Amino acid sequence: MRSRRGGLADEIVAHLRGQILRGELKPGQKIDQEQIAEDLDVSRSPIREALVVLGQEGLLEITPRRGAFVARITREDVIDHYELFGLIAGRVAAMAAESFDDQQRAQLADIHQSFVAASEAEGSKLNNDFHQLLNSAAPPRTRWLLRHLERSIPAGFFERVSGWKDEAAAGHQDILDAVLARDSAGARRAMETHLHSAGVAAADSLEATGFWQDAS
Repeated sequence: MRSRRGGLADEIVAHLRGQILRGELKPGQKIDQEQIAEDLDVSRSPIREALVVLGQEGLLEITPRRGAFVARITREDVIDHYELFGLIAGRVAAMAAESFDDQQRAQLADIHQSFVAASEAEGSKLNNDFHQLLNSAAPPRTRWLLRHLERSIPAGFFERVSGWKDEAAAGHQDILDAVLARDSAGARRAMETHLHSAGVAAADSLEATGFWQDAS
């Protein structure tokens, strides 16, 4: 059993959140705490802490004396979360359009061109690089909020969606064009549209795993 405590609950939160948002744990499914303890070699105490956090995020429903169950997240919930993410990310894209210097604009264009030319396997990192550079325009508190929202949306669905990179590239192009033109309103709209499309793709990906079909 691990002796350290610092950050252990956070690791368990990330592990379970990923399983839920990838569709590996289905709505209504009970969380097996004994299995988690065995798989991750942890005690029950940090597991309980992690379940409370995920309950606060709305990913779990915790019932006294019965345990924790995966919440019945709807397709609309997934898309709404991406759209909320898009509102913040759109504001940050507007900041980038207003504040980026020539070097940052050139760097964003270079990342986009590399993303367009990359394979789908290589695209995930470049996709992240594109958004992280835009996010650097935001103040620290806003970047923290973006990271929190990003952790709470379906992740890793790219590999399951055919043609995701082409659609993402089109969204990135619209964002890039607005940033290069110093069009803050256009950058905001482009980012909001881009993340709405990502939300629909994530919901489609979850649906393909039987995420809602198997709920009882």
